[in-house]
Amino acid sequence: MKKFFSGILIVFMMMTAFSMALAAEAPKGIPAGGKGATEAAAIEDMKIGVVKRILGNITSHSDDPASPYQQLLKRYNEFIESFHVDKKGKTANGFFVTGTVKPRYYDMQTELGKLVQAAHQGDDTRQVYVFVRFVGAKDENTTRLAENAILDRYNVRFRENKFIVATGDEILGELSRTRAMNFDQFVEFVKKKSLENPEICTAVIGEMTISKLSEDSEGVTLSCDLNIRTLDCYNNFAVIDNFDGGEVLRWRDLRSLGTLLFEKAAISSAKGIAEKLVTYWKMK
Repeated sequence: MKKFFSGILIVFMMMTAFSMALAAEAPKGIPAGGKGATEAAAIEDMKIGVVKRILGNITSHSDDPASPYQQLLKRYNEFIESFHVDKKGKTANGFFVTGTVKPRYYDMQTELGKLVQAAHQGDDTRQVYVFVRFVGAKDENTTRLAENAILDRYNVRFRENKFIVATGDEILGELSRTRAMNFDQFVEFVKKKSLENPEICTAVIGEMTISKLSEDSEGVTLSCDLNIRTLDCYNNFAVIDNFDGGEVLRWRDLRSLGTLLFEKAAISSAKGIAEKLVTYWKMK
């Protein structure tokens, strides 16, 4: 069987599309500073510093000029939407500036995916599309916290296994149709979409639910449950794995507890799913 890694699609879904929530949470301006021989050089150093920080979160640092990290870093100005200098000055060592930089975060992610795909064309390129279905949130902020936690942790885990996390815009437009579906109906929806998109090799379909177990003067106890089904879309939707897990945490502050719980559940599920996928496709 040919290598299918280039077509791997991780499909979670959410009550709202994760890309919309991420857009709402995208950095409006990152505090930064820079130094240089001139004021202009200090401003460029400030912009480069922000791009380096973002690259450090989406790909591995490398000194190799041919690496995606260095190629994107050379193009740093393409990924700056705007900047603002709040303070500037001169010392014995040169000029300095402080202010905020608004980056083109999603453009950087898109270009990273293109570089990795081009570098591994026909080999073991694995693109992972992550959608999150979160059930049980009473407010939009909780929903966004949950999906961002999943996305961030899956980014880290799948990068370690040489996957690239991306968005699937061709499917995002129809996510609103899944809100009233139960889990089995949701699975059938993803199957249908995978038939319409032949590049989808593997679908990991799941949902996250959260519930309050107890609350008293000393804190709150929450549980987070995950139900995930991994399918081989190229082989009659054979089940690769069923992941059924959860986490329970207790904390004094409800908001902090929710974030910790989402992240813990995301880490545990991402590890198991990545390991199952790597093992399964190596055997094919």
